Amino acid sequence: MTFWQEVLAIFIGDVFASALIVLLYVGIQWFLRATDVKISYNWSWNGPNVFPNFDIRNRSGSITYFLANVAYKRDNKTIWIDNDSLWDVELRPGAIKGRVLKVKPVQGIETVKDALRLEVEVRLQNGTNFWRKGTGPGQLQMGRIQTAAFWLRDKVEKAAITLE
Repeated sequence: MTFWQEVLAIFIGDVFASALIVLLYVGIQWFLRATDVKISYNWSWNGPNVFPNFDIRNRSGSITYFLANVAYKRDNKTIWIDNDSLWDVELRPGAIKGRVLKVKPVQGIETVKDALRLEVEVRLQNGTNFWRKGTGPGQLQMGRIQTAAFWLRDKVEKAAITLE
């Protein structure tokens, strides 16, 4: 190989290695943003009024999120959007919000059986949606990819490996 061929080969190798490092960094940052906010809930009732009790956690070490609203859906049709209960609630890094959140009862739902068929979608002010379908008191249904992502994040945090 001539001198210029070696220079070109080294340059192309460096470009590919740099691109791989950038893709790895972007992938880790995307993964962290996708698993920063963890939302779960269970149903409570007060007389005929049914409402969710949220457990909302910001697992980020540096980003503050703001909650926007809650949408209640059944069969992909919106039943009611609650714009007042969670609007402008601040989730500081490492914060857990739950019992302090006063959520309005769901309009049009009078029994827990009807409530269990609802999908609850919590929206952040940056436009991110988190939906969960309650399959029973305190139980959640998540997709396999989402379940695996949150499981992986839990394992990484328990191993005390900082990714931020």
